[in-house]
Amino acid sequence: MMTVARLVLGLVLLPWAACLREDRVVRMDLKRDLPLRRRLDAANATTTAPFLKNQVPLGVGAGTHYAELYMGLPPQKASVIVDTGSHLTALPCASCPNCGTHTDPPYDIAKSSTARFMQCDEFDGCSSCEQDHCRISQSYAEGSMWSALLVNELCWVGPLDATGGSNATTTMAASGVRFPIGCQTKETGLFIGQKENGIMGLSQDNNTFMAYLVSANRVDRNLFSLCFAENGGQMVLGGADESVHLAAPVFTPLLTTSGWFTVELLDISVGNKSLGIVPATYNHGRGVIVDSGTTDSFFPSSAAAAFNAAFNELSGGRDFLDNTEDIYTDDELGQLPPIVLTLRGPTRSSMITLRIPASQYYTKVSEDGHYTSSFHFSEPSGSVLGASTMLNYNVIFDMEARRVGFAPARCDANSRALLFGPSVATGPLVLPPIKSLWYQYETLLTVLVACSFMGLVLLCFTFLLRRKCGAKTRWVRLSTNDHSPSPRAIALNATDVSPELFESGDGSPMTPPTPPSPQRRLSRSPDLHSIPESDSE
Repeated sequence: MMTVARLVLGLVLLPWAACLREDRVVRMDLKRDLPLRRRLDAANATTTAPFLKNQVPLGVGAGTHYAELYMGLPPQKASVIVDTGSHLTALPCASCPNCGTHTDPPYDIAKSSTARFMQCDEFDGCSSCEQDHCRISQSYAEGSMWSALLVNELCWVGPLDATGGSNATTTMAASGVRFPIGCQTKETGLFIGQKENGIMGLSQDNNTFMAYLVSANRVDRNLFSLCFAENGGQMVLGGADESVHLAAPVFTPLLTTSGWFTVELLDISVGNKSLGIVPATYNHGRGVIVDSGTTDSFFPSSAAAAFNAAFNELSGGRDFLDNTEDIYTDDELGQLPPIVLTLRGPTRSSMITLRIPASQYYTKVSEDGHYTSSFHFSEPSGSVLGASTMLNYNVIFDMEARRVGFAPARCDANSRALLFGPSVATGPLVLPPIKSLWYQYETLLTVLVACSFMGLVLLCFTFLLRRKCGAKTRWVRLSTNDHSPSPRAIALNATDVSPELFESGDGSPMTPPTPPSPQRRLSRSPDLHSIPESDSE
């Protein structure tokens, strides 16, 4: 009887156990949807069973990559964008009247035996309370927004379809992790038309799925890796798959613990020609964020002129395709210069470089060879290294060592990384000569110089006016004194009177002159010269 029981248990858990390895990580494939382009500016389970090392397609929707998230018992599937630029996980609820049509049906909390609405005192970031239910919302710079009720739910990231219904339930019950998800009741903008149901935040915030995996002891390390390919890729939670690496990873330190993956960008080059822009230009404001949820990469508009000039020079006179399209053959694309990003190295005296080929900073938009740019110089401040920078790299988000790593990788079996992929390098910090501040900030400096000149003129005018008015005041104070002061008192009050008036030729003190009559004293005041003198008594 015991043997039969063990056999049945083995058959039930076989698909799960086959994925296990000694290291506890979650591995999944990623999917990608190419037609659109996108920019969007807890309690644990009752078991300590390790997470699986699974393959879940990271899909591509709106140029972003997505994974499969399973929620509740029985499990409900939703495709979610893998977003290192978001803190929260949210997707449409069945009760949402105007949410768009997506890959999977909306999440129905009524069908889950493990879900419950979270109360307002359970979450710090509630935007409002509705019958003591916590409501959260998020707005984006380009106009999209969503609003959701927060639900505490048993969740799993990884494929369950292949194991069948009963095995999926067994896996979910054994290894699922409870964490907060947003049950959206409203969405607008890009969220309505996107292919994916929602987003899965993977920032450094404590409310991400990764944070709950670490807290539940489902993974050994507080790190994850994203390997984006043109048609998908893979994500590993709790580790990195070094078998896909084409070169050793290079690392840049994280600058903050604010929740974002912020790094320091030191220079941008076109081929071997540096833009010569001061590094503070790239890192101003919010800094340089590695954001997998943003399709393209964005840099300061103040660097656009230098970049366009360098690209035109090194590409044989061709203009950079920012918000325009042009036709390229594969050979022509391969002859375009790479964009080289120089980041801070592991030490202050070191740097790393990422070489982004044209096949990566240009995106094919039609089968007849039309391309457009996925790199833009349009930001008022700061920079975003989006999916177009991360493509064909295994990007390692190491929150334990406070760093982000980049390794050229074969992220997909059909990836063109071997032929057109990026490369990395590391070495001592050597920055090129910086162009003059006038070149970089011509308009700003013009305004500052003009304002400074006007300020100087105003200051001089104020000084002269005060000097003139001050002289009048001092003379009136002296001339209206009815008492005969001592020479010392006169000298202190009449500061504009020459000291020689009180000295003899040999330098000895002289008796001060007799003060004039009150009538004459008044007449010496320029403002009172019209007052007539009275007759002497």
